[in-house]
Amino acid sequence: MGQTNTRTGRGVAMLNLGVLGAVLMAACGGGGGAGSGDPPVAVTPPPPASAPGTPPATGVTNPPPLDHGPDAFEFRPSTALAAPGALDGLSDGRRLFAAWNPTSQTALAPGMKVMFFGNAEGCASGTEGPLAAPQPVRLAEVLAAIGVAGTGVTDALRWSPSGAAAGCNLATQHKLGGSSVLLNADDTTGAVGLLTTSGVQSDGQRSFFGPLTAAGQNGSGANAYITGSFVTFRQAWTNDPTPHKPWQGGGAARLQSRQIVGVVRGIDAAASSTRQAKQQLIATFINPTCRAELATQGKLCQIQYLFNTAIYRSGVSDWSRETWFNSPRLLNDPGQGGMPVFGGPVPDAGTLATDAASGLALYRSQGEPTQHGRFLDKTFDVTIGFDQLGNALRLVVANLQALPPAQVTDAMLAAHWGSAWSQPGAWVLLSIQLGQEVYNPEPDLRVEIAGAARHLYVGPQNP
Repeated sequence: MGQTNTRTGRGVAMLNLGVLGAVLMAACGGGGGAGSGDPPVAVTPPPPASAPGTPPATGVTNPPPLDHGPDAFEFRPSTALAAPGALDGLSDGRRLFAAWNPTSQTALAPGMKVMFFGNAEGCASGTEGPLAAPQPVRLAEVLAAIGVAGTGVTDALRWSPSGAAAGCNLATQHKLGGSSVLLNADDTTGAVGLLTTSGVQSDGQRSFFGPLTAAGQNGSGANAYITGSFVTFRQAWTNDPTPHKPWQGGGAARLQSRQIVGVVRGIDAAASSTRQAKQQLIATFINPTCRAELATQGKLCQIQYLFNTAIYRSGVSDWSRETWFNSPRLLNDPGQGGMPVFGGPVPDAGTLATDAASGLALYRSQGEPTQHGRFLDKTFDVTIGFDQLGNALRLVVANLQALPPAQVTDAMLAAHWGSAWSQPGAWVLLSIQLGQEVYNPEPDLRVEIAGAARHLYVGPQNP
């Protein structure tokens, strides 16, 4: 099985296409991203990758087994996914969607999504472009960088941005972007891998698809100099009587992923600018009752958690000193359509992540902490208690109302999050993502990250 999910026949998520950029690009610029007003900082050269079977770091606990009940979603790249059309059966049976800079409503339907965001040279603004399979030589380079086997990577399971789009000029039509996503469909060595790159490549040329310009997303300046690669499993939540409800029992929602980072390049190169690369685990939740009650008031009724499982930045040699990084932050910028995003690190196992200003608890780690070097097969495991979700909801309203969190009333929470904001069963999973971002304002400097995930899981925390 590629995922643990036995229900079918779900409806399409009815979100306004105007917030597509917020829903799909919310990871970009988040979690202490470069260009967000933080002081320039940097990264030491990554150490060699740890060998398979290396003992876990001190402090990592033995977490409980995963819950595979109806309120859980899990993706594992199994051998069965190599069959033609198998990816169309994931996330409630919708077709695989693969594109760069997506603009169509299809990107909001349930299903697996492979998406790239950035600037496509030679292509008109607003162009949605196709993806194509990298050639075997390039595939070998990508596999080597990511550090995974390629026994189950067929032509249909590898993707890169293609310039063969109606909005691209003739010189661009034959080009294939450097960033890549692949899926090794194998019961033993399965992984979904991403390589996100920028600048001059090994052939001496810049990829036609790279970071956004200084104008940023939609000319707003948001997410300037960022390019991102994402694999998303979007769930159905509307017209479905049984969506995934990870807080259903009133306990904790759990996110788990076993990941790899094989290569980080260009972070420590001599340059006058800040560069940054990140790998992320991202989950978005929605309250359908809130949407039914408050959609006409422009409420998205969504909240997103963006966990930086690995981060590398020029100028940083001691991450414990980076106050902007060491606590989760609430982001509400225009480039994300106002959707609240709590972005931050994964702390040491057994440690709570708290809001720096209020001290309110937001989530707890029971696995590996955020990494700053290359690594193999580390398991990140985070729980969000329902009381901690309540703290996050309160912080969002406090931020909007310019009030201390303690002064936010239940009535204020209901006005923003709907009458069911305090009901554990009212919150459902909207999407789970594996993502990468590269921030690089140097067009001639190659900055990239290559990594993978063995599995992605969202569900209830077992007792």
